Amino acid sequence: MTPEENLANLAQLLKGVNHKAPINSRHKYGAALSLIADCAQLPPNDVYASQISKPDNLDVRLGQSKDARNAKLAIALILDGKLNNSLIGAANKFSQEYGRTLLLLEQKEDAAGESWRPVAGFSSAGDKKALATLERLKESLGSFEIRQTQGQLFSVTGFTHDAIGHALVKGGNLRAVLSAATETDQGLDEVEAAVVQRRRQIVAQLQQLVARPGTTETDLQRALGVKHWLFGGRYVGIIPRRKFTFLDEYDIPLLCADGSLHIVEIKGPCIERLIVKHRGHLIVGKEVHEAVGQTVNYLRALDDQRTALQTELSEELGMEVDLRRVRSSVVIGHPAHVRVAGVGMPSRLQIDQTIRAYNSHLSRIEVLTYSELLDSAEQALRFEGEKGDG
Repeated sequence: MTPEENLANLAQLLKGVNHKAPINSRHKYGAALSLIADCAQLPPNDVYASQISKPDNLDVRLGQSKDARNAKLAIALILDGKLNNSLIGAANKFSQEYGRTLLLLEQKEDAAGESWRPVAGFSSAGDKKALATLERLKESLGSFEIRQTQGQLFSVTGFTHDAIGHALVKGGNLRAVLSAATETDQGLDEVEAAVVQRRRQIVAQLQQLVARPGTTETDLQRALGVKHWLFGGRYVGIIPRRKFTFLDEYDIPLLCADGSLHIVEIKGPCIERLIVKHRGHLIVGKEVHEAVGQTVNYLRALDDQRTALQTELSEELGMEVDLRRVRSSVVIGHPAHVRVAGVGMPSRLQIDQTIRAYNSHLSRIEVLTYSELLDSAEQALRFEGEKGDG
């Protein structure tokens, strides 16, 4: 079929669809997704679509549900009059940060009826499969601009734009450099090794930061940023919304692989009375009790408001987050700063055992120090490095 015929069929399939209805994307856009999948030569389950009304919604609607995350091609449906430079910029940023392949489709309504047209496509530079997908869509749906983003590759390998520029001045070729990193098994191994090495450097920097006197909670929130991998492999990202309930704002809301929510409460590392001596035994200090009490209130509020929140997140933001039995971690303190009256500086083992005994009586909350968090991340990276060497 010609591009004109395909677009006419697409308009017919989307005609009368209530784009704002809180219905599963595949149910709402199933026939249209099948048409686009045929044009892109992809299985229907590899294509996901959602209506995007403003830039802030793009990350949420195309990144939170399992279907959205697994799709090889994301479609942003933009209703008549909603397209602007900010939304295009958000699409470019989304593709760059997450390495996603994305197509913008714009609706037009006039006296002749409703029509749709492709506006722009985005893919990671060097990803030949993604580029080929967008080229096939150009042939089937009509011409549109394809933008190849590079930020994802630079961020995961630790390359800088200056370093790439220097290599090009020496006579290199950017497309060849990027393709080499994604096209062959050897290239992919090199990228994976670079990712591990870069993350090891980040962990080492964080180890120095938490051991430094005067480091604050704010310093740690800024340093941890969106590095969800520090908390383990069962987390797939950080939810871009920190307020769920009326009174509370979370430091790091982690999204688990099963779609559930895990809240991380960040406290400062420089806490002298992290543990204290009480009647001959060591127990956790006041700051730990207060942090856990704060987190208990988070969980209670989420339990109380779960039904309403689940509906709001689904209907208003398109987020599919399971709020049943939310769990939480409190990251607080570092052994380098702990002092106990009558004991002095306790050993790492004493601190760990005291917190471990405390955790054994908690249900949905775990307390850990920055040394535990970062040592676990370092151990996981060491395992990945050894696996790669093998």
